[in-house]
Amino acid sequence: MPRRIGWRGAGLGNEIFPWAKAYLASRELGFRLARPAWGLNRRDYRHEFGTSRLDWVGHAALRMAMPVVTVTDEMVRSTGETDYGTAMRLLDTEYRWSQRRSLILLHQGMSGGHLGIERARNYLRNELLGHLPEDGCPEDWGPDAGQLRVAVHIRLGDFSQHSTGPKPGVFNRRLPFAWYRWVLDTLQGHFGEMLHVDLVSDDPIKATRMLPEWSGCTARSRTILEDLSIMATADLLVCSVSTFSMLAAFLSDAPYVWYRPHLHEQGGFLSIWGYPPEQQGRTRADIRREQQIGGPLPARGVAVDVDGELPSWLTGFLMTKAALNRRSADLVHCGVVPERDPLLTVD
Repeated sequence: MPRRIGWRGAGLGNEIFPWAKAYLASRELGFRLARPAWGLNRRDYRHEFGTSRLDWVGHAALRMAMPVVTVTDEMVRSTGETDYGTAMRLLDTEYRWSQRRSLILLHQGMSGGHLGIERARNYLRNELLGHLPEDGCPEDWGPDAGQLRVAVHIRLGDFSQHSTGPKPGVFNRRLPFAWYRWVLDTLQGHFGEMLHVDLVSDDPIKATRMLPEWSGCTARSRTILEDLSIMATADLLVCSVSTFSMLAAFLSDAPYVWYRPHLHEQGGFLSIWGYPPEQQGRTRADIRREQQIGGPLPARGVAVDVDGELPSWLTGFLMTKAALNRRSADLVHCGVVPERDPLLTVD
């Protein structure tokens, strides 16, 4: 059973961690998985997931009727394992939870990050995605829509606003609108009319007011699962410093852009989580692994500063992606392909 973060729960980007941990434990130990109870969540996620306002009562009743064991961070760290499911399997050899006839295992918190719940990624994709809006923009359905689809997440709401954006280790702060505009203007300079932008925000009216030139398809509020599906299926993500953006990047396979001043520098490399003591060992190990590769390779996460440039490999990749989006050259869309591919070479 996943334990809510706080009394009434938190945002979806936070709540997926105890949910994914409970899923991994259920797979390893053969327990039945209790899905999250959304009824108390102030963001009304119960509407998104089709649950009752009183679903939390069932969870509470189970916890009163059965023995409860809360899996703590100390327990997980004692195994020396990063993967949460593997840690559960090792802990079960000591505590023998799976041999109990009646027991609730309660999983909590965000420790371990996305790396710890990596094996739950496909499960979360199946549960959270597949909610694209059906009433898209008219240009989405043109006869030859060879466009580059970019999803931009602008977190407003309860995020504080400062004259500068968040520094390394600082969260819950808005990014400067100047940075968003710079990234989008740079993309437009490369891709022109091929560029299709979806603004995703918890306050879409304010977001479109601040970036009116990019507000084409954000006239109405969307559900959180629609927003997440749009971001996870985009060709490129422009992220805010938020767990929701991280969730979208985690579920997506596309490259994403991150605000450069927020990243921690260590040994010539940048990271989001390189500053906490418990993460430094992992960061150093990844630095050594990247150094052993012997040369710079493209990375999904792209650090861009205000007035910064996009790396040439990314613009080349996105140009190829836009070309692959052409429906006139897509056979299953009644398109055509050359009889002899001009890009093939013959020895």
